[in-house]
Amino acid sequence: MISVTRTTEAPAVDIAQLIPGLAAYASNTVRLHPRPGSPGPRDSHIGGPLMWPASEPWPHCEAPDCDQYPGEDPGSPMVALAQLTAADFPEIAFPEGTDLLQILWCVGYHCCSKHAPCRVVWRRASEVTEILDEPPAPDLEGELPGFYETYIPRPCVLHPERLIEYPWIWELPDDLRDRVQAWDQDKDLYEELSTAPGFKIGGTVIHGSAPSGLTCVACGAPATLLLQLDNGEGDGRWCPIEDRHLLCLHGTPEYEHAFTPTGMMIDVGPGGLFACSADPEHPVHFHIQ
Repeated sequence: MISVTRTTEAPAVDIAQLIPGLAAYASNTVRLHPRPGSPGPRDSHIGGPLMWPASEPWPHCEAPDCDQYPGEDPGSPMVALAQLTAADFPEIAFPEGTDLLQILWCVGYHCCSKHAPCRVVWRRASEVTEILDEPPAPDLEGELPGFYETYIPRPCVLHPERLIEYPWIWELPDDLRDRVQAWDQDKDLYEELSTAPGFKIGGTVIHGSAPSGLTCVACGAPATLLLQLDNGEGDGRWCPIEDRHLLCLHGTPEYEHAFTPTGMMIDVGPGGLFACSADPEHPVHFHIQ
């Protein structure tokens, strides 16, 4: 199991007590607090090596508009985004008989689609007897210097922290949003207290990075946040207590590893991978504002 080594400051006030009706919209989330490290192929991690069977083909992008290897089959090799185990994250709705979640995505440019194609694999870890040593990597030579690399996460170990959070204000019903705004009076206190930034599992995606009312394309059931991706850990209350001494070291590797740990730039802000609430094996989609 992973130990908790990053802590979010407790909220200054209990907004669910102060704003009538808000408590009904509370949700559980797990801040992952990734930090650069050397995770192994059997660990939960962001950007590390996957426990991928040596006998199984590595996923390649199948989108026809991908600018990597245009017109060729197979397309560009996908990149490992995350690996999460049921032992570390029981909050995830693993399909029956599985205990390992692997997420890959394409880092190439897709001219006809807004969102990067991703691949989600559920498997039973005990069935992987021989692990692929060197998965293929996309050929970025000659591409925009540093552009595609911002979509490839550094290998990071995780320091999960369980929290209660509340939806982004524009995801609330009109009457409840009116009560929040009357209470907050444009001080942005609700935003500071409600929704966690950074990489996280479950809860609510921050700052409206996905439209409300998302549904599964396979069955129409509500889609829920599986994994939020973000450029950094956040500031103010959301800056982990254990890292605040690094705030004065702006521009140093120590600062970068604490506040932009994965090295990723998710467009203009957070994005989310959304899964079907009725059947986790239905297609997962990436959405961003």
